[in-house]
Amino acid sequence: MSYNRDIGYFLRDEELFGFNYEISIKEILHREKTPFQLIEVVETIPFGRALITDGLIMITEIDECIYHEMMVHVPMSLVESPKNILIIGGGDGGCAREVSRYPTVESIDLVEIDKRMIEITKKYFKTWEGTNFEKLNIYIEDGFDFLKRAEKKYEVILLDISAPIEIAENLYSRESFNKIVSLLSEEGVFVIQSESIFTTPNVPKHIINQVKDIVSFVKVYYACIPSFILPWCFVIASKKNPPEIPKYSNLPKEELNKMKFYSREIHQASFVLPPFVKRYLESKMTKGELLNKELLREILG
Repeated sequence: MSYNRDIGYFLRDEELFGFNYEISIKEILHREKTPFQLIEVVETIPFGRALITDGLIMITEIDECIYHEMMVHVPMSLVESPKNILIIGGGDGGCAREVSRYPTVESIDLVEIDKRMIEITKKYFKTWEGTNFEKLNIYIEDGFDFLKRAEKKYEVILLDISAPIEIAENLYSRESFNKIVSLLSEEGVFVIQSESIFTTPNVPKHIINQVKDIVSFVKVYYACIPSFILPWCFVIASKKNPPEIPKYSNLPKEELNKMKFYSREIHQASFVLPPFVKRYLESKMTKGELLNKELLREILG
């Protein structure tokens, strides 16, 4: 949460038990309590503008490209000529922007529960720039409710959602994943952000356990995003193609050259997990709660 400490503002959080960090804030640009969350936009010293929800950093203008490029371009390279894309969450516009780079895409359906998230990020950030709004359909509703009534088939589904608590909790359920897989095309892929592989490995482990028997391939990949402090991971589930190596060159060369982080080499390297993480994800035992942040010492030691 942001607070005043003697002089100036700081964002302070406990990443692990006994491990706290602080980010200096120059100015609070916006603070608003919506029916769903507390949204703050602040100007930080190290990362520029930052979007904070309920005290946690969602994106910063310096490194949001890492998160969004890795969430979008890894799955988009596994489907031949992706046409229909579904984004659950993604109210900051970053995923819609990256998907818009693909000329084969015909429609982008974005489902965001909080209308104010879209309005605020459009005002304070550049994450919507480059989005093809002619192809974008925005639905203001709960993502779980949208999935229950959805019938359209998608080549790629992106779950750019918050941690598995409160407003996003249902989206991490077996019912949700069953419906997501049923909405995928024959070679369809879905990706879900899965918190940190170091601080909360139970999150990707939970997702793997929910989907490993209903799709052909389930893998974890990760990226180091400076403002997130520790490595951040994604779970990818593919019906047909192994996700570790990009199969199709769907992105035009001029767009690929604009990438700040993603590349074919980064794509492949991101699937190489530390052995202790890999062993824990493959083990049958889950230690503690889903968001247990005290596992690192136990599984590394």
